[in-house]
Amino acid sequence: MTQRLSQYQALVMPDYGGFDLYDADFDVRDDYLIKPARAHGAAGNGREVCVVCAQTRQEVELVVETWTAEPPLLDNCEGYQEMPMEIPTGLLVISERTRGARDITIPKGTYNSRISFFGRTAAREMADKAVSTSLSSDHEGTERYIFQMWPTL
Repeated sequence: MTQRLSQYQALVMPDYGGFDLYDADFDVRDDYLIKPARAHGAAGNGREVCVVCAQTRQEVELVVETWTAEPPLLDNCEGYQEMPMEIPTGLLVISERTRGARDITIPKGTYNSRISFFGRTAAREMADKAVSTSLSSDHEGTERYIFQMWPTL
């Protein structure tokens, strides 16, 4: 039976159009991930996941989960990307690029991962309608990402 082992939730500012997830030992951003991430919402190289958000004016919700085995696909997501992910240090960094970074502790290992997208269309529509350079904070979290990781067998 597949079980969720941990869950971390935060609001993340999509600085320079997105955010990145990577192992603490991997602190060099792979610029080659930007083009496929723009085309598909996210892209990874095994040590880093680059996420390109639909808008850049308000924080997006990020949920990171670890599982015992592959979890079922999430209902109502607008899309998802799957990729391998290595976490040799046990520290997963959530980078808001030039705005800063934080890390969360997860078990060391090699994982399969899936990032699912929610609210991208609604966030893009709100950003297109915005007259000023900032949107109301009551729209924060409209755009959501759920990053699920499970051990590679």
